[in-house]
Amino acid sequence: MGPGAAGSLGQGAATVADTGAADESGGPEDLEQAAAVFAGVRPRLFGIAYRMLGSVTEAEDLVQDVWLRWQTADRATVSNPAAFLATATTRLAINAGQSARVRRET
Repeated sequence: MGPGAAGSLGQGAATVADTGAADESGGPEDLEQAAAVFAGVRPRLFGIAYRMLGSVTEAEDLVQDVWLRWQTADRATVSNPAAFLATATTRLAINAGQSARVRRET
């Protein structure tokens, strides 16, 4: 995806918000836009997860969990999708790291 594609996504999101046409249930177009946004930041999310967890497999699993959360999130209320996704990744990685530490201690 090139830089032009990311710019057009932002314009499309503003148009939907301005017209109030956002569908609560999320139509196919909404899911396609969510997938495009996610695909654009996926390498960054993977990098965050990998640096925090130290395992490629765990990082990929965590990024998949973030995708599932992104699909069900109320994306109309998210003003900065990249920040939302990075925050979700960081928080899930912290939780996974703490959970792994507790499992090792018991």
